[in-house]
Amino acid sequence: MAELLDLVCGPASPLPETHQRYRLVQHIASGGQAEVFRAVRLSGGVSSAPLTVKVFRLNDSRPRAEQLRSWDKGDAVLMDLNSRGVPGICRRADGFYGPPPHPPGQQPRGEAEPYQVLDYLPGLNLREYVQRRGAGAAGALDAVGTLDTLVRALLALHHPADPGASPVVHMDVKPSNVLILPSGEARLIDFTGARYFRPDHITTIAYTREAGGPEAFSGRVGPAYDVHGFGAVAYYMVTGAFPRSESPGQPGPGEAPLPPWATLRRHPVLDSQPALRDHLLAPLADNPEDRPGTEELTAWTARLADLVERSNTPDHGLFWGVSRSARVVGRAGVRSEPVAPAGGDWQRVERLEQEVVELRAALGDSRTRTGGAAAAGAVAGAGAAALAADRPLWPDAPAEPATVRTAPDATVRTPTAPPVDRTRVAGPVPPAPRNEPGTRVMEPYRAPEPQQRGVAAVPQAPRRPDHDDTGSTPPEEPDRPMRPLPGARIDTLRRGMGLSVTGALFSFVCWGIWAIANRNAQFLNNLVMFLLVLAIAVGLFALCRLVGRLVIEGMMHRSRASARLSHLAVGIFLVVTGVSFASRVSWINYAYNWIVQHVH
Repeated sequence: MAELLDLVCGPASPLPETHQRYRLVQHIASGGQAEVFRAVRLSGGVSSAPLTVKVFRLNDSRPRAEQLRSWDKGDAVLMDLNSRGVPGICRRADGFYGPPPHPPGQQPRGEAEPYQVLDYLPGLNLREYVQRRGAGAAGALDAVGTLDTLVRALLALHHPADPGASPVVHMDVKPSNVLILPSGEARLIDFTGARYFRPDHITTIAYTREAGGPEAFSGRVGPAYDVHGFGAVAYYMVTGAFPRSESPGQPGPGEAPLPPWATLRRHPVLDSQPALRDHLLAPLADNPEDRPGTEELTAWTARLADLVERSNTPDHGLFWGVSRSARVVGRAGVRSEPVAPAGGDWQRVERLEQEVVELRAALGDSRTRTGGAAAAGAVAGAGAAALAADRPLWPDAPAEPATVRTAPDATVRTPTAPPVDRTRVAGPVPPAPRNEPGTRVMEPYRAPEPQQRGVAAVPQAPRRPDHDDTGSTPPEEPDRPMRPLPGARIDTLRRGMGLSVTGALFSFVCWGIWAIANRNAQFLNNLVMFLLVLAIAVGLFALCRLVGRLVIEGMMHRSRASARLSHLAVGIFLVVTGVSFASRVSWINYAYNWIVQHVH
């Protein structure tokens, strides 16, 4: 059980009281770049409902400015998604720069770091839920409703309703990032690694070995990367296991070397049911182009529910059918009839919510008390103790896994981080959970550095001239160029290039035959004619890409994963041009006419 914290934090500003705007009352988890706390907002001695505060954690192995830019990208994306009204995600309430958390009444010290304030969502993640329910406890989570909630969130990310809005890739869809609320609703959380789907914005890639797609190793990620994560969530809900191997293993004698990414594992439940296996593995294909599109996931989920209902799969506390007795909240729900024993798991979550309501009422009485700010602060402290005294949702459930980020090079090594001690400013913090499944940031052309686990209080780094106490920053330097990701756009242009190359080779052979047959003319004139044909082909390719951008991206609001149609048009043009060259050779015309006459 996490113990009481007594830390405050707030934005850097001329008003000293703003440094104690938020009181951190309990440590929740360790993320890839931050420590996560339960907190309350203080204003004139009055406390708010619980909130979640993410405190940036500096990694000394990476440049500070680079880490801040990475954090800012994820924060900007989440704030934008809140403005768009994207359903099924955790809402961002505030964000600011401030000094590290410190005990109340003390002068804050240290360099200002970024904070993020989110809605506090009671509940447990899907990984914890499936593990606990797989142990035999009763359950009633609507599996189809949970997956449909994820589909609606991903559709809003990948295909925004506003034509001017940029698509977003979450980057880290996995069971531990799907939160199940007491009502049965699902929420997609942890947008720290989220990025706009633009090459200049995706300079780092979040990768979880057991749930991430192999394209992370090439740097070419897009909406299909989230589809793979969605497939990993569905796979976990059906089997209770992650779809990809936890360790690379060793190839057997005479076997080909294993790829650097985690390979798909075999599951006995799926081996005996090929129809369910083939359907469940479709979003997990190694090739992103072989996966269903985001817009196809609703129908895919309905088909999955039908296959699971007719199959013999383990009971993980999920129901896959359409139950008329379900109490639907959004599209996820829980059965209305009681299915857990009195005092069971869901009742504990509901009791936590009731304590929050009672806490707000108690803190609200502070406005009528005497004693000024000291009495109000005592009430806030009592509220913090009440928040921190709640029991764990599942007494023997594993803690939320920490996300670990490293910076591998092109070969992408996966070192195992040794356990290290954890400290914080006031009071003990529970030991860090195991790194399963771990998340890492893949940065091209960077050697791997050992990741140091963070602390509850933000580390105090030496003051740098690029930040002052107000949290203001000078104009940003341009982001470091992403080598494989000039990447994203250039590789898109290359897809389908074989069509153009084939057409060019055919045209060149035909031109060569014509040039030899027409050797009486100047060779330079013949060469200029062929170069003119190639220039027209390049112009045709550019025109096709422009039309595709206006129609597919501008009018249909869809991204283009390849340039096959443009290359096909160029290939056809070059083949026609080659035939035109060949038709000018007399002996080819004679051979063609002879074949036609004898065939007919």
